[in-house]
Amino acid sequence: MKKPLAVIRYLLSIHITVLFILAFFRLILYFINVPQAGDITNKSVLLFSAMLKGLQFDNLMSCYIIAIPTVILLIFALFNKIPNILVTIFNIFFIVAYTIILAVSAADIPYFSYFFTHLGGSILNWLAFEGTAGMILQESSYYIYFLLFIITSTLFGIAVFGFGRKLKRTNTTDLKGKSYAYYIPLTIIIFGLCFMGIRGRFGRYPLRVSGAYFCSNSFFNQLGVNPAFFLLKSTSSYLKQKDKLEGIMSTEEAIDYVKKSLKIEVSTDEQHPISRYVAETGVVKNTNIVIVLMESMSSEFLNMEYKGKTLTPYLHSLIDKSYYFENFYSAGIHTNNGIAASLYGFPPIFERTMMTPDPDYYTGLPINLKQQGYQTLFFVTSDPQYDNMYSFLNENGFDHIYSQYDYPSEKVVNNFGVQDDYLFEYGINKLNEAAEKDKPFLATFMTVSNHPPFVVPQRFANSGNDDQEKIIAFADTSLKEFMEEAEKQEWYKNTIFILLGDHGRVLGKQAYEMPLTYNHIPFIIYSPLFEDVPKRFTQPAGQIDIFPTVMGMLNQSYINNSLGIDLFREHRPYTVFVSDNHLGCIDEKYLYIYDPTEKTDRLYEYKTKNPDNLRDIYTAKADSMKHYSVSTITTADYLVKSKKTGPTELTR
Repeated sequence: MKKPLAVIRYLLSIHITVLFILAFFRLILYFINVPQAGDITNKSVLLFSAMLKGLQFDNLMSCYIIAIPTVILLIFALFNKIPNILVTIFNIFFIVAYTIILAVSAADIPYFSYFFTHLGGSILNWLAFEGTAGMILQESSYYIYFLLFIITSTLFGIAVFGFGRKLKRTNTTDLKGKSYAYYIPLTIIIFGLCFMGIRGRFGRYPLRVSGAYFCSNSFFNQLGVNPAFFLLKSTSSYLKQKDKLEGIMSTEEAIDYVKKSLKIEVSTDEQHPISRYVAETGVVKNTNIVIVLMESMSSEFLNMEYKGKTLTPYLHSLIDKSYYFENFYSAGIHTNNGIAASLYGFPPIFERTMMTPDPDYYTGLPINLKQQGYQTLFFVTSDPQYDNMYSFLNENGFDHIYSQYDYPSEKVVNNFGVQDDYLFEYGINKLNEAAEKDKPFLATFMTVSNHPPFVVPQRFANSGNDDQEKIIAFADTSLKEFMEEAEKQEWYKNTIFILLGDHGRVLGKQAYEMPLTYNHIPFIIYSPLFEDVPKRFTQPAGQIDIFPTVMGMLNQSYINNSLGIDLFREHRPYTVFVSDNHLGCIDEKYLYIYDPTEKTDRLYEYKTKNPDNLRDIYTAKADSMKHYSVSTITTADYLVKSKKTGPTELTR
C-alpha cells in the first residue's frame, strides 16, 4: 500500500469511529428526552432528519480536530516518511481531543433533560465554585453518564492505538515518478474536504446553530446540534460579553420605549433615566414581609396528583385565601436570577450571572426597607459563597445572612446543605428574636429540597410515584408546618407572606424553544391582614414586579429605579423573561421568542400549544412584543454596565 493511502485509512478509521460514537450519544439523548417532543405522529422521520443534521455537525467538530494531523501526516507521506513517533504523538492528541468531545456529549444528556437546552457558556458562572463538583457527584442519576463516558472513551482510546499500530505495521511502498501525479491531487482533495468539513456546508456562510433547525418541533431541531459545537459558540459569546441584542435598537431608543411604557415623563435623577418617585397613598404600614423563594417550583407542580390527590394541598389551600397571580413568570432559569429579580426588580441578561464577584449595587426591597428601619434577614440552606450570594446580598441591604455555617453539621444532608423543614425551623427562631427588637423585618427564605439530588425523608417514602413527586409533597408540607408555626407567633398578625418559585423546571412535553414550565411559577401573597381575599389576577406579571408591589402594599414613599411595576396600581401588556440563549415575551394568549444567536424570532399561540410560527401572520403583534422585550433587556443591560442600578436619594 502506498504511504498516503495508509495514512488516509488511519485518519478515516478514527474519523468514522468518532462519528458513530457521537451518533450513539445523540440516540441516547433522544430516547432519554423524547417525552418532551410532544404529540407528533412522524417521530421516526424527524429523528432520521435530526440524525442527518447531527452527522453534519459531528463531522464539522471532527474535522476541526483532524485537520492539522491530516495535513502533517499526508505531507510526510508525500516525502515517503511516516515516523512512528509522529503516529504515537497523534494517537495521544486524538485521544485527548476527542475525549473532551465525548465528555461534553455525555454531560450534555442530563443537562438537556434539566434545562431543555445544550450545555452553554453559563456553566462558567459555577465552575469556579469548589462545591459544584460535589453537588454533581452527589446526584446518583448522573452516574450512568459518567459510566457511559468512561466506557466509550476507553474503547475509543483502545481503537485509536489499534489504528496507529496498524499504520506502523503496514507494509507501505514509496511514491515514485508518476505516482505523484495521482497522490498530490488526492492529497489536495483531502485537504479540501477537511476545509469543507470545518465550514460544515456549501454556501456563503459556514454552518451555524440555526443550520440544525428543519421543522417546527424544538426538540428535534436541538437534537441535531453537536453539544461541543454549541458549547464553543455559547462560551465564545459569553467570554466576549457581547450585547446579544445589538443592532435591533439603540440604547437611547430602548430607554425612551421603556420610559413610555412605564409612563415616566421626568426622571427623578438625570443619571438614572428610569428612576421615578412614588409617593405614599395612605397610612404608611410597618408590616413584616416574609418572602419564600421555592426552589424549582413550577406552576405545573400544582396540577400534579398522586392517587387522585394533589401533591401540593397546602399551596392550594393558601391560594384559596390569598392574592394569586395566574400568569406570573420567573425572570430567568437560575436561582441567582430569581433572587436578584424578586428583590431588586431587574431581569437577567441571558446567561450572565446577576451576582458577580464584584457586586453591582441595586435599589430594591432590602435597601428601601432598611432605610425605613426594617431589619433584613436572608436564609439559605447551603454555602452562601455559592453564586457569590453572600457578597451580593451583603452589599445590597441584608443585615444577616444565615447559612450552612450557622446550622448543626448533623442537619446537613448533602452539598446543598439542610433541608427545607430545618431551614424553616431555624428561621422561625430567628424571626422570633427579630420580633423582640420591636422593629419590623424583611426575611427571605431560599429553599432547596426540590433540587437534585433529592433527599426524600422516610415519612414521604409513599407520597408519590418517584422522588420528584415525593420531594414536592415534602416541600409543600414543610411550608405548611412553617406557616402553622408562624401562626402561633405574635408577629404573624402583622406580616405579609409572599411565596413564589425562584424558577420552574422542564416538565412534560415541550412545544417551544423556551419551556414555559421553566418560567411559569406560582405567585401567592397571603396575610391575615387581608380582608378582600381570595382574589385571582390574570394580567401578565413577573418577579421584577415584586419590589414595587410590596412597597405599594406598605404605602411607603420610595424611588423606583427598577423595571418593575406595582401590580395593584399599574398594568403591563406583557412580561419578559430570558433563558441562557433566548428572549421571551408573553401575554395572556401569545408567546414571542427571539433567538439572539441566529437573529430569528417566532410567535406562538401558547394557550392552544399550537407549534406553528405565526410571526408572518400577526406581524404587528410580533413587532410589539419584540420592541417591548428587547427594550426591556437593552435598558437593563445599559443600567447594569453603567452602574446606574443603585439606589438614588429619596427626594420629592
